[in-house]
Amino acid sequence: MKKRSLFTEYFLQHKWEYMLGAVLLTISLALQLMVPLVLEEFTNGIQYATITASDLMELAVYFIWLGLGIFIFRSCGRIYIFRLSRMLERDLRTRLFQHWEKLPAEYYQNQRIGNLMAHAVNDVNVLRQIGMQGVFQMIEAFILITIGIFLMAGTINLYLTLLVFIPLPALTYLAYRFRIKIRMHSTKVQEAIGTLTSRVQEFCTGIRVIKTYVQEQEEMKKFMKENDQNIKANQQLIRANSLFTSLSQGIVGLSYLLSIVFGSILVMRGTITLGEFVAFNTYLSLLISPIENLGKVINLFQQGKAADQRLSEVLATEPTIKDEKDVIPVMELTGDIDIKNLSFKYPNSPLEALHNINLSIKKGTSLGIVGKIGSGKSTLVNLLLRLYNPPKGTIFINQYDIRKLPLHVLRSSIGYVPQTNFLFSSTIQDNIAFDPKDYQTKYVFRAARQAEVYADIQGFAEGFQTALGERGLSLSGGQRQRVSIARALIKNSPILIFDDSLSAVDAKTEERILYTLKAEMKEKTSIMISHRISTIQHADQIIVMNKGQIVEQGTHETLLRKNGIYKNMYVQQSNEMVLETSNERKIRIKKWGNEHR
Repeated sequence: MKKRSLFTEYFLQHKWEYMLGAVLLTISLALQLMVPLVLEEFTNGIQYATITASDLMELAVYFIWLGLGIFIFRSCGRIYIFRLSRMLERDLRTRLFQHWEKLPAEYYQNQRIGNLMAHAVNDVNVLRQIGMQGVFQMIEAFILITIGIFLMAGTINLYLTLLVFIPLPALTYLAYRFRIKIRMHSTKVQEAIGTLTSRVQEFCTGIRVIKTYVQEQEEMKKFMKENDQNIKANQQLIRANSLFTSLSQGIVGLSYLLSIVFGSILVMRGTITLGEFVAFNTYLSLLISPIENLGKVINLFQQGKAADQRLSEVLATEPTIKDEKDVIPVMELTGDIDIKNLSFKYPNSPLEALHNINLSIKKGTSLGIVGKIGSGKSTLVNLLLRLYNPPKGTIFINQYDIRKLPLHVLRSSIGYVPQTNFLFSSTIQDNIAFDPKDYQTKYVFRAARQAEVYADIQGFAEGFQTALGERGLSLSGGQRQRVSIARALIKNSPILIFDDSLSAVDAKTEERILYTLKAEMKEKTSIMISHRISTIQHADQIIVMNKGQIVEQGTHETLLRKNGIYKNMYVQQSNEMVLETSNERKIRIKKWGNEHR
């Protein structure tokens, strides 16, 4: 069975509301179709001099009542139908956003921000236009054309009606010929808008790098090229729409010409009265706009079909990471982690990111992880959080396979500080208290003190109510890291994971943070990833990773005795620290000498 389109689905859900809107519109159109009858009586009365002053007064009052009725019912029907289209817009965007929240991180790695924005803005807007102008004009065209033709043929002249409507079936042929072309050009326009939006978003995000490397002119060239492609795509769509509209108007104009010429002949022959001729042409005038709009509506529906298809593809994307059918109804976790024979490949990658990892981390203990870039450290954390699905039977928390744990329980049990610290463009307090729980201000302050960022925040004019720019770029790298640490600590989760989250702070600040965290992590299971030996040397156990495998494991002292990779890293970093301290001492001595000359 063919799946219904999004608009059809919504239309059927609200069919009775649409029916009421159609009834209100139908009443206004029925009143509108009474205008030619009144004009016929008025014209015949003047032609045969049978109309009186009182008749004129009655006709005037009748016209006023007709106009008032048309205004009231048309306005109400229009407002009702347009309101439904705005509800469609709201519901579609909500549904799209909710679905995006369910999709895994890998989905967004393969998508451009501009394309996602085009779905949420442009595609939804096209469907809204179908719900507004499309439905409204379709109802108007169907009722006016059906009843109008019946009145023209039945009450005035059948043969004149048939003659006038001979050219009009050509509109259907035109709509058929243009529908695929318009849909294709509409798709290209949406893709061009998505590309252009991505370019602007990338420019805004990377503005510091662009300015630093003096790439303004190059970025302008790229923008102009994609802007030109956007213009060309729109020109092709406009050209197709304009050609269709012009041909449609030509066909309608031919019908009008036939009405004037042959209608006049019938009046002169006495076959129809002058009043009937006026009424016939008034009917035709009423039908011209709906007939023209019918072609536009067909084109709009073609654009809508393309937009509907794109949105349907997004909504049909199944989240690969979700609660399993046999999920265990666990409410809380305490922190025992066991990893057994874990090997993992990223989707579409031929190489293993992790190979045969075996590890046990008991509740209340700490694990330090070191290794080169690309050795698999962050991959291990991503699997613990189920940002990617580990193979079944490889990772256990409290002896439960994490694939069988409810996602919200698993992730709410882990306080995580990612390698790239993302902050939202709200206040610092909102960023720290970023959790479903509603935290009191004292807990926000406490977390900030633990992360050694309280004094920095208090130094801002607005304090914790300081509004951050996009991605928190108004803070320094170290401040962003410490706000991210505070965000993890405030959750008071049984498991804490720090993914190289102290790389942007100096050694003294790192030492103070680690001293504070030592007490905080006493009853928690903690995992610390770092390139610095100083960050993880006090961990209960340390693993060294290389090419996705654990190559060394033990405590700081036992690893130093092995004279392996860990020992080499420690010696190298110790020498670098000594050299750095020596250079700092030389700078201080030179500065003191300059001041005392």
